Amino acid sequence: MCMGRSFLRLLVFVVTFFVGSTGCLCSQNTASRECRAPMEFAPLLVNNAGSTVTFKCAHATPLDLIRATGQQTRFPIGVVLGEDLDALSKPVRSYDLENVNARDALLEAIQGTTFSLREENHVAILFGGDITRRQQQLLMHRYAYFNPSQGATTVELGAYLNEWMWAAINPAQGSLSSIGGSLNDERFTLTPMKEATTEEIANRIVSLGSKGMWIFRVAAFHPTDASADQIEVESYQHYSNRPYIEH
Repeated sequence: MCMGRSFLRLLVFVVTFFVGSTGCLCSQNTASRECRAPMEFAPLLVNNAGSTVTFKCAHATPLDLIRATGQQTRFPIGVVLGEDLDALSKPVRSYDLENVNARDALLEAIQGTTFSLREENHVAILFGGDITRRQQQLLMHRYAYFNPSQGATTVELGAYLNEWMWAAINPAQGSLSSIGGSLNDERFTLTPMKEATTEEIANRIVSLGSKGMWIFRVAAFHPTDASADQIEVESYQHYSNRPYIEH
């Protein structure tokens, strides 16, 4: 499959500070928005030698805590949603965590859900227990030779992966993506990956530079539009690693 360069020609780049919708993990309950750290052009990082998590918020979703864990520890994270695509973004509860390690914070986030936690190549993966056969097949689909263009941002690499996944689902269907970004976004040249799965490529992307987080959010069964299937990728670059305490 050789669509990396052709896809680049289709991209519409919007140069703004705020990362566009394809680059943010924004499927959140409105009530929890106050528990999300704001984006910053060049955040000042604080010393967190112990890679601990402090998260105190009265109305937050599990996804809020998962995101805060990644931002504060700079540990790459992957989330595999199953049939219930809102399992981590709808429940709202109170969290009062102070200086806990990343693993304990993630386990707290998935408490009472079907999700399990595992580590793959230094990436923490939260895996939904209700994943369907179709979702499993797309997650484990192997690409003969994944070789995106040089000098791409984390979000752009995620868009390339989406394009390849859509092509695997329906080779005849094209797509057009609009990607936002910041003038100081980190750019990478990803070493070509042979016979790598969707999960392996996503893990590699969020392990670059400032690290990041990916969410595998695809339809449980065959949708009418391939764009319903998404891998959302977000870099930690524009987020502080400060403890999050609700004011």
